[in-house]
Amino acid sequence: MTETAENKTAPVTAPFEIKIAGDGLSVLLSLDRSILQNGNWHGLVEEKMKEMGILSPPDWERADAVINESGQDRIVDIVVASGIPPVPSEDGRLEWTDDYFTAGYYVDPVTKRTDFHQKVEKTSVEKGQLLVRMIPSRPGKDGQDVYGLPIKVSRPHNIELRSGPNVLWDATENGYRAKTSGKVRLSGKILDVDEVFYVAGDIGLETGNIKHTGQIAVNGNIEANFKVEATGGVDVHGMLFASDINCGGNLTAREGINENNTKRVIVGGNTVAKYILNGVVECGGNVVVGTEIFQSFIKCCGEVRCDGRIVGGEIVSGQGITVNEAGSKANVKTTLVAGVNFTLMEKLKKNNEDIIGLKETIKKLSPILKKLKAGMAALTAAQKEGLMEIEFKITEADEEINSLEEQNKNIRKEIFANKDAYITILGTVYPGVTLRIFDSQYTVENALLGPIEARLDRMTAEIALSSELENRTEQT
Repeated sequence: MTETAENKTAPVTAPFEIKIAGDGLSVLLSLDRSILQNGNWHGLVEEKMKEMGILSPPDWERADAVINESGQDRIVDIVVASGIPPVPSEDGRLEWTDDYFTAGYYVDPVTKRTDFHQKVEKTSVEKGQLLVRMIPSRPGKDGQDVYGLPIKVSRPHNIELRSGPNVLWDATENGYRAKTSGKVRLSGKILDVDEVFYVAGDIGLETGNIKHTGQIAVNGNIEANFKVEATGGVDVHGMLFASDINCGGNLTAREGINENNTKRVIVGGNTVAKYILNGVVECGGNVVVGTEIFQSFIKCCGEVRCDGRIVGGEIVSGQGITVNEAGSKANVKTTLVAGVNFTLMEKLKKNNEDIIGLKETIKKLSPILKKLKAGMAALTAAQKEGLMEIEFKITEADEEINSLEEQNKNIRKEIFANKDAYITILGTVYPGVTLRIFDSQYTVENALLGPIEARLDRMTAEIALSSELENRTEQT
């Protein structure tokens, strides 16, 4: 193998020549068809191979078959003998179950445009999720060239990966699973899952949109036009700008929420913020605000408490509202609603829309059914089957309407179940403010100096204003 293929080429003194392939694994024979007239031409080739130091035996059955199939006078590079090819080693590798650490941004497959708000990496994982399989290394096998010399293969490299405290070994999959829901992290050779997704700076172009199974802690701001989703809480040390937020736990915006009405903030737990400006917030718990709620639309199942003022927009609370000042000297239209569970209201609205659709279906199908029944005797088997299908659809729609109407009766009872709903203004309430409890409404026409508490008079079912505040335990 130390000599080149050119150096191993036999001199062209006979009607054939022999050379060795570059990898040393094949003996290549070229010949003129005239040599076939020599009955001992195999012997001549073998003798030449021996002179060249070739130890691999010739495979005349294969070579003769190629020669016989060829119609050329000059036949070139027939494989007449072969060495033993080596089997390469396979290095160990990691087979990730998702793009946890893939760099780059999402590219729309249709428009080919890059979304610089959405990164490719998907670092959020569920408890029990298989994260990676460790594919073990496989040793190779040495080969042998046509001179009988060994062709060595390199040793395979093993992969090394260790588990952190929130990662478990799965012997069946030969890989690691998440012990808890959270953010997958690879530090050197250690794989772990962080229950809290910690962002050292802002959520913005550097991080992209974030979707996390667990809690998110942001040391900076959430920049405009990004999306944040978390099954747990979201704690923002800075500002929350115009972004879509959806969290299953509590939301804290320590420096405030500066949104716009095209974005939505959906919170499963409580919402706490320094202020809310132009926000659209849906909250399953309480809403607690420091200085101001301005031109915002807020719905919550619990209480709303603002230590400053509420100006503009509409605030809907399932339990009650407490604010220092409502409206402004400019008579800005401001609506405060208490005692209405917005989730039930939305369910009622959805049911009513479904009922309208079902009635429309019945209206369309009934004339067709009537016409088919009138000509029953002349119907084909297929038409009779269609008639039965229409009857079934109408019956099914009727049953669904009855079910939805029964649901609506119960929902209406639940919506107004909180008889202790209240609206409390500790300071001034200005003209332009509308107070609503259940379906009773009071419009403020002249400025009133607080403290004022609005409750529903159970005798008249009208809103009654009082300056005597009832004692309540504050909740946050």
